Amino acid sequence: MKSLGLHKDPWHNTGACAISGHDGEYNIAFLSEERLDRVKDSRAFPQKSIEACMRHLDVPSISQFDAVVMDYIETDKDWRLDQFRRPCSTENLLRDVVPERIHMIDHHLCHAYAAFMTSPFEEAAILIVDGRGSNKQTQSLFIGSGNSIKFIEGTDTIGIGLLYAAMTQHIGFGNLQEGKTMGLAPYGANEPPLAYDFDGRFEGIRTSYETFCVEGNYSLRQDILSPSTFAEQARAAYETQMECERALLHLGKYARKVTGMPNLCLSGGVALNSVANNSLLKARIFDDIFINPAASDTGIPLGAAYYGHYALGQNKRRAGEISPYLGPTYSSERIDEAIAVFSGYKIVRDNALKQAIEMLCANKIVARFEGRSEMGPRALGHRSILMNPLIAENKDVLNARVKFREEFRPFAPIVMEEHSQDYFDIDRPCPYMLLVPNVLPNKRDVIPAVTHVDGTARVQTVTQSFNGKLYTILEAFDEKTGVPVLLNTSFNVAGEPIVETPEDAIKCFLGTDIDALFIEDVLLVKN
Repeated sequence: MKSLGLHKDPWHNTGACAISGHDGEYNIAFLSEERLDRVKDSRAFPQKSIEACMRHLDVPSISQFDAVVMDYIETDKDWRLDQFRRPCSTENLLRDVVPERIHMIDHHLCHAYAAFMTSPFEEAAILIVDGRGSNKQTQSLFIGSGNSIKFIEGTDTIGIGLLYAAMTQHIGFGNLQEGKTMGLAPYGANEPPLAYDFDGRFEGIRTSYETFCVEGNYSLRQDILSPSTFAEQARAAYETQMECERALLHLGKYARKVTGMPNLCLSGGVALNSVANNSLLKARIFDDIFINPAASDTGIPLGAAYYGHYALGQNKRRAGEISPYLGPTYSSERIDEAIAVFSGYKIVRDNALKQAIEMLCANKIVARFEGRSEMGPRALGHRSILMNPLIAENKDVLNARVKFREEFRPFAPIVMEEHSQDYFDIDRPCPYMLLVPNVLPNKRDVIPAVTHVDGTARVQTVTQSFNGKLYTILEAFDEKTGVPVLLNTSFNVAGEPIVETPEDAIKCFLGTDIDALFIEDVLLVKN
């Protein structure tokens, strides 16, 4: 069975995912188009990512896919169907696919398949919370069991996802910048309250903000106070974040009541709100919660491909968490060729790991390129910039010298899983950076560069089996410093996608104040 999942719409980044195999034994490749066309949040038809996935799985022709699945936003007569089949256009990559093999399915159903089919649960409640999906749905509830997913109910009211997006733009951050609002929120905790009355009405799966938001363009009413100072912006972010957590707790309680399931899969753009996720987990409504690292619309191709594999192909499922590293493979020959093309650095092949750790201990900035790229919008160690977490000023150094972004933006820690409870208030693995627990009080001065202003941190736990050489780097840093934690941020600069290829990595390294690039087993050190 070969299944191809696609996503393309005018609002979010497009991409592709391909699955080849039978039952629980299959190979998978997944990539967002922005990683290859180098346009942040690219809306282009995912031709480059389709071709990359096909190369990885050794599928010579798109006609060999048994199913090509994509989501729709409005109806099954979506404008895309004709565009994908139109000859003499970019999208004619699909011209050789038998029309009966092209399937258009519900947007939230794609989210549900991406979340549940990559989870460790045999059965679970599935809660989707985002902006807008098919038929304008904002929130949906499903039950997953085995290889099937059943829709329970949904709503098309203006939900918490749209409120959060509208407030993000109202604060002044622009489209698809909700992460900035989450990062700014703690700075507003002690600021004077603003005159916001969200008037959120919760009933069942509904969270409604019709009296606060304008339906037509999903913005706020014109009479809503626009924050003009940093303090007001921070307070607006804080109040919005508190409302998000309140809404998610309501939805979680309702999902548990209706489904009776002890475990939850959470997806949709709101599921990237790691702070709200942690609040939901701490409420102990569910025994466990799973969130895929590509929870936003970046994961729609993944869910579409799984729909083809399980719903259409009727393959048996073997539950288990999926590796986040699903991008293409780059050979050592390709890497060596890329290294040879550029100049301006010393090439270290012997004792490269030792020198990389020495540079980190000496407070240098070291980028990391390893294996297949991670899915989703957050770096999980294969396309990362690493720095020493022991020095508080390193946050400002990175924001100013490399990331070129707002000073309040926090950085995340990676930690050896077996030591995670020594540093963070967490009782389980967190391999995808989707929870924000407290840093233990006695460790906040130890790792100040990754401790947020409210004493929290967006943690990624790392193991040898799941993360490979990233664990080895952490282990070596621990041996040198006694601290099994490193600062980790995405390998890119503001406004650009995370690097994908060896060439991307070297260009970013040379174009910023990064001191060294540890690319597979080779260390490049600037002259």
